[in-house]
Amino acid sequence: MAGYIRCPVWSYIPNPLRCYKCHRFGHSKPNCRGTLTCARCAVAGHESNDCTAKEKCVNCKEDHPSFSRSCPSWKMEKEVVTLKFKNNISYPEARNLVKARISPAGYASVLKQHLVNNETQTNGTLICARCSAADTQSNLGTLSTDTDSDLIANPIKGKHPKRKNKALTLKCAKQGTVHKDL
Repeated sequence: MAGYIRCPVWSYIPNPLRCYKCHRFGHSKPNCRGTLTCARCAVAGHESNDCTAKEKCVNCKEDHPSFSRSCPSWKMEKEVVTLKFKNNISYPEARNLVKARISPAGYASVLKQHLVNNETQTNGTLICARCSAADTQSNLGTLSTDTDSDLIANPIKGKHPKRKNKALTLKCAKQGTVHKDL
């Protein structure tokens, strides 16, 4: 309250920092290591003052200029800056939080959501109950204590076959899990 006048106050959140040389976000022109790029057509080598070419964004490759506020990259950067100032965290931390929240719907992320249930057994494929790594029917002959039919009926009770090349153990290691016999 200033004197007898009520003045609402809120924190200032700036727009994302955009370079006027390469038109990417996160740095300014004096610190730019990129090449001179047109903000309207995204072609390197000329400025956007007299450009009449078809519009294309440098950041998202869509049909709008790089300085457009309808750009998905600009909206994401605005969210990063907002999170940075509201939570008082660094720019890289804010960017990582926003990217984790807004993950692209690519092939790998769709597959993560639709993993096969560990107890499912089809077509003679063994599935490790701890890491979902698969082993094929051809290696069933080297099982230690369980019979082939028991293992196919209930893969969780069975043990992995001992393999000379340890490919299954490597699959588990790549996924960040420790492979042990069940």
